[in-house]
This record gives sequence, structure tokens and C-alpha cells, in this order.
Amino acid sequence: MKIKLLCKDVGVILIANLLMGCVSQLAYEDAIAQETQLSETGSQPRASFNSGPFLSPEHEDMYKILVAEIALRRGYLPLAAQSLFEVASRIPDLGLAERATTVALYAAQYHLATQAARQWVTLDPNNHKAHQILGQMLLRQERTEEAVVQLEIMLDSLKDKPEQQKSVMEAILKQPQNEKNQKLALELMKKLVLKRQHDPVLLFVYSGLLNQANQSTEALDVLRTLLTLVPDHAEAVPFYAYLLDKQDQKEQALQWMRQALYKYPDQPEWRLMYARMLADAEEFEEAIVQFQRLLSQYPEHADILYALGVLSIQTERLSAAKRYFLELLQTGERLNIAHYYLGQIAQQDKDIESALSWYQQVKGGANYLKAQARVALLLVEQGQLDKAIEHLQTVAVNNEEEAIHLRELEAELLIEEKRYPQAMAAYNQALKLKQGDLDVLYMRALLADKMDQMALLEQDLRYILAQKPDNVNALNALGYSLADKTERYDEAYELIQKALNLSPTDQYHIFDSMGWVLYKLGDYAQAIAYLRKALAMQDDPEISAHLGEVLWESGDRQAAIRIWDEALVTYPEDEKLLKTRQAFLPNGQENQDKEKP
Repeated sequence: MKIKLLCKDVGVILIANLLMGCVSQLAYEDAIAQETQLSETGSQPRASFNSGPFLSPEHEDMYKILVAEIALRRGYLPLAAQSLFEVASRIPDLGLAERATTVALYAAQYHLATQAARQWVTLDPNNHKAHQILGQMLLRQERTEEAVVQLEIMLDSLKDKPEQQKSVMEAILKQPQNEKNQKLALELMKKLVLKRQHDPVLLFVYSGLLNQANQSTEALDVLRTLLTLVPDHAEAVPFYAYLLDKQDQKEQALQWMRQALYKYPDQPEWRLMYARMLADAEEFEEAIVQFQRLLSQYPEHADILYALGVLSIQTERLSAAKRYFLELLQTGERLNIAHYYLGQIAQQDKDIESALSWYQQVKGGANYLKAQARVALLLVEQGQLDKAIEHLQTVAVNNEEEAIHLRELEAELLIEEKRYPQAMAAYNQALKLKQGDLDVLYMRALLADKMDQMALLEQDLRYILAQKPDNVNALNALGYSLADKTERYDEAYELIQKALNLSPTDQYHIFDSMGWVLYKLGDYAQAIAYLRKALAMQDDPEISAHLGEVLWESGDRQAAIRIWDEALVTYPEDEKLLKTRQAFLPNGQENQDKEKP
């Protein structure tokens, strides 16, 4: 008898596997049809046995369970959900109801999940997970009143587990972020809070939801209610300060935390937040006091050591900063950050060898490229430009952008030493990495100006303007170069005028360009006005050179000499300034009758 029954079961299994290949599509279509019917009517399918190829209802159920499991493996998720639901709706089995619910959720068949969850709740009325899922499904269907009923039952079943209550509620409300879902979640929470006005968990979750909806004033009101009930609520106290800070009530936020810590001093998380708020408010001395107090409790806390190190640098306590960062190294955390700041400290102490050693130990992180750049700059300061360039060319990079930044730095170092052809090669290499990079093209154009390669300068700047016609820097640079190196003054004037119209009023370099092109056009009075305005905004030797030249040519040579000489006090070695003065006073004589050679 046992052998006979086993053979029958094996037959069912074989039938299920054989039929999956040819019947799955038909079954899938049938499932879709039934899903449509369910979604339209909201009712469960009629559970009746229609003999067909099955020996009994039990064999049909076994078949459908097998179909569901195979469909799951093959990715036919709606078919799996439908098959399990049909069995679960006919058989009052707790395991089947739970399985049908979870598979329907996984398949995003929410109407089936709702019906299966109802079955689950009926079979296990005290199961908080079943009520949670049913409440969540009802919320998706905008049936908030029904959802509230289920969630209240769920909350009651977890009344001795507030942390779990909080995490479950946050999970339920974590719908895809859009205006509709946010509105539904707020409606649900408002109804729940009205029913449970003294529930700290719901009040805190509601305040967070209001904050997400950019209703921080309402969130503060809810938190005040909560803090009246639980004055030392671990999360509500700092959250209240955060919301005050968010509303630009920074002093009130600090005062709130100060008072809270006075009443409840043994709250390290609050103190950590307070210390960070003080640092953000640039109250560095008090921030250091708070961090030091925390460090006395947690002497190996990496975040506290890091904060104290940075604040010590900020307040020019380099020996203390060094001590904190060395202690940070001992924790084994934030190693790259510690190495970088130790390099900075050594550099400020003029200990170049140590600085190089620390910087070279930075192997990654946000400061990696900055550390490599500092290595190169220190080598240049020691007169080792070639070694600096070699270092930059061998730095390992993670992406194209980092490689381009290194080539740009290489070019800048070479330009400082007037090794223009090598600098041009570095820019060209960067452009091979990213053809048409506008920043690199702009820098190459400025270098082309120094190398008197007017064609390349115009080519690069015209390309930038083709991509971004309102690029103020490109407009100004091209306009100035046309005025300075060609006789295309009208074209230059139009470019500079457009840059001036597009720029803020504090763009001194554009005023300088406008003054220069007006000088070339013969309008000395307007040129002098623009150049004086530029010089008033920025003490720049090139502007002084320009203004002096225009004053000289306009006949006010004493004023020209005075402008040059005043500028030379501050910039005694500026090449442009010296060259201009030499052109008009070749022997250094302040002769008002001397003509430009």
C-alpha cells in the first residue's frame, strides 16, 4: 500500500516537471487573468475541486505547490504567487499562508499579498509580522483607516519592545519617495497619533516623517509633546537641536544642548553632537573642552581623536595636534587621514623630511591626491622640479579625473619655472585622457598666450565658447588677447563687453580687460576709469602696469610713475611691471619729456 501511494506521488511530481516546459506559459496567462479578476473584484477565487487530470484535491494542491516552487526558481514570480495563493486560500495552514504572503510580496503582487496576509492574520491573530504586512498593504491601497487597525494590533503585540516598534514603523513608512506616498504616510501617522497621543515611539517616528516632508516646524511641535512625556528621550533631545539648527536657529540649538547636558550630563552621544555643533559654529575652544571630556571616557575613540587633532590645528596648537594624530594611528583607524595631517604639521614645523615621509604614507581616501600634490610642491621648494614631475607621473590613480588633475598640477609647476614646452605637453596629455575637457583647454589657452601661440589660444577659447557661449572667463581671455596681440580691437571690445554684462560687478580682471581694449581704441579717459576701478578692487601688478602705461600715454606721466613705483614696493620682482616701466623709463630716469622708445 505504501509503495502504491509513493508511486502515485512520484507520478504527480513527474507530471508537474513534464508539464512545466509546455504548460508554464498557459499557466502564466491563466494567472494573469486571475490576477486581473482579483484586482477588479477584490474577492478571493472560488476554491472548488474540478477533477481534471488529478485524483483528488490534495494531489491538485501538491501539483500547484510544486509549480510555485519551480516557477520561483525559473523567475515566473506572478505564476508562483498565484499558485501558492490558490492553495493557501483553500487550506487553513499557517505555514502556507505565510509563504503565500511573502512570495506575493516578492513578486510585487500586492493584491494577492493582501488576501494572503488576511488569511495569515486569521490563523495567527497575535503575529505582529502578519499585521505589519497587512497594514502595509492596506496603506498602499490608500485604506488608511483599515491600516490603522492592523498597526494598532501590531504595536500592542510589541508593547514591551519599543525599539522593535520603532524599526517596524519606520520600515512600513519607508515607501518609494514621492508626494503621494509621503501624503499617505503622514495621513496614517496623524491618525495613529490621535489614537495614541502619549506613545513616545509614534511621536518620534511622526516627527521624523514630518522632517522628511520639510515640515520642520510641525516636527518641532510633535517633539515638544514627546519631550514633555520623556524629557531625557535619547533620540528626541538631539533631534530637537538638529531641527532648530536646520531652521537657522543655531544659538537656540546650542543653548538647548547645553541645558540638556546640564540636566543629564551622562549622555555621551548628546555631548558628541554638541561638540560637533560647537565646531561647526566655529566655537573651537569650547568644542575642544567637550571633545576632551569625551576623550577622558573613551581614550581610544577614533572620531574624538580626529576631531581634537583638527581643532588643535585650527587653533594653532600643533604639538597637541601631533599627539592626537599619533594616538589616532595607534587605534588602527583613519590611517590615511592621520598620515596626511601629520604631514601638514611637519610641513608647518619646517621638518620637510618628515613631512615627505608622512605624505607618502597616504595610500587612499579623500586626501590622497592632495598628499601627492604636497609631495611635489615640497620637492619643488627644495629645487627638485624634475623629481617632483617624476613623482606626479608615477602616482597611482583610480580614474581619469585624478589623472587629469595630476597633469594639470604638473603643467602648473613647469609654468612656474617657465618650462613652457613641457607644460604644453602635460596639457596635451591631459586632453588625450579626456578630449575636449573645457578646464584643460582653458588652461592650455592661457599657456599658449605666454608662448605667443595666438592661433592655438584662439582655437581653444573658440571651442569653449562653442560649447558654452556665456563662459565669462573664455570671453574675457579671448577679448583681452585679441586686444593685446592683434589689431582686432572692435571684436575684442564686443567679447569683453559681453563678459562684463554677464559677470558680477566684482570681476576686477574684466574691468582690466575693458580698460586695456579702450586704451587700444584710443579712449584714454574711459580706459583710466576702468583700470582705476579694477585696481581699487584688486592690488594686482599687471593692472598697475596697464594703468601706468595709459596714464603715461594720456600725458599724466607723474601719475604713471607714481603708480608703477607704488606697485614695485609690493611686487619688486614682477616681470610685467618691470618690463613696462623699463619701456618708458629705459634708464630709470623720471623724465616727463621722455617718449616711449
